[in-house]
Amino acid sequence: MNLNDIKDIVKFIKSNRIREFYYKKGDEELSFSMESPEESRENKASKTKSQPGIVSAPVTKPGETEYLMARMEGKLTEKTIVKEIVSPFVGSFYRSPSPDKPPFVEPGQIVEKNTPVCIIEAMKIMNEIEVDMKCRIVSILVENGQLVEYNQPLFLVEPL
Repeated sequence: MNLNDIKDIVKFIKSNRIREFYYKKGDEELSFSMESPEESRENKASKTKSQPGIVSAPVTKPGETEYLMARMEGKLTEKTIVKEIVSPFVGSFYRSPSPDKPPFVEPGQIVEKNTPVCIIEAMKIMNEIEVDMKCRIVSILVENGQLVEYNQPLFLVEPL
C-alpha cells in the first residue's frame, strides 16, 4: 500500500463520515478513528476508555466497504469505474442454480453480457439475474441464502 492509497482512504473516511475503520492484510494494518467536535468534548469530559479490539465502520451506502477493500488490495486502480448490480425485487439470493452446483460467478471472473450471475427467489419463483454488459466481478456483496431488498446492491462489477 502506498501513500496515495492511504490518502484516498482518509478522504473516503472523511467524506462518508465513517467514525472508525480497521483493515488488516498480512503484515499491513491500518486503523482510523475520528470524533465529531461534540464527541470530542464529551469524551474529554468523561474520560471514558474504549475497549481495545472493538472496531466498527458504519458506511453510508452498501458496497462502499467492499469497493474500498478492493482498492486497498490492489484489485482496482484509481481510474477503475465500478458499477453495482442491484436486486430487481425482494427475495432470497442464491449464488448457484442448485445447492449441489458451483456458483454462477466468483470475484475476479470476467463475464459476457446476458450471463446469469445469481438467482433471486421471489414467491417460490426462481429468477435468474443476468449482467447487461461484459464486465469483471469485483465483489459479491451478499451471502448465499440471504434475504435481499428491492434495489439492494448484489455485486460490484468493472465494465469492460
